[in-house]
Amino acid sequence: MSMPIRRLLVSTGLIFLTLLPSSRAFGGRPLVIDDARPVAEGNLEFELGLVQSLPEQGGRDQQFPVMAATYGLFKGLEVGLGIQRTNTAVKRDSPVEGFQDLHLATKYNFLPGEFYDFSFTFDLKVPTADRHRGLTSGKFDESFVLIATKHFFPAALDLNLGYIVVGRRAGEKLENRFLGGMALRYGLNERWRLVGDIYGLSRAARGDKIEATFQVGIRFRPDLPVFFDAAIGRSLLPSGTRIQGTLGLTWSRALNF
Repeated sequence: MSMPIRRLLVSTGLIFLTLLPSSRAFGGRPLVIDDARPVAEGNLEFELGLVQSLPEQGGRDQQFPVMAATYGLFKGLEVGLGIQRTNTAVKRDSPVEGFQDLHLATKYNFLPGEFYDFSFTFDLKVPTADRHRGLTSGKFDESFVLIATKHFFPAALDLNLGYIVVGRRAGEKLENRFLGGMALRYGLNERWRLVGDIYGLSRAARGDKIEATFQVGIRFRPDLPVFFDAAIGRSLLPSGTRIQGTLGLTWSRALNF
């Protein structure tokens, strides 16, 4: 198979995955808030992480592994998929354990610039998990996020504003959700970077409370095609997460077809 044909088949397959008919947007680890610049054309990026939380009401909330793979399809356009496994046992709720729904995502950098970047992301949550085990709503969710990034060396500021269309069954009290947040990245040197973000979500259902969380962390990049990350944070509201920690790595390389 010739190189152009092989690359065309890969590109077509990734586009098909991304545009499946009808969330979570995966920011660069350890951040939840995403930056506007997509993965470079022809590059593959893989993220692996662990998130451990202690809810205010007690119990445990662990996600491992948290995985995402992203490919730079064309200049300014990336596509990817992500999935995570949860192990949760919160007081007054039944324990939940297993892989959750698959996410298919794309990011388009529609206004690139030296100092400013603007992108749009679309995330489709596909109900692949077991609904009887409490791992999914059994419905598709669609997330739309507008991203603005301001570069001012050695720092960068990212703003996210989005909307989640929540699939729900008749009689359920689930609501569509607004999301928003801000992240700051500061490069100490070529290897170390300080990062932090603050983000929030409107209530998931009638009677629920809004969510607001912050975290601070670091990224370390040795002389390898991989960087490591760690962060710690908590909810800004008394009903949320008492403390949350995350560890992970991101590996990337150029693919030559």
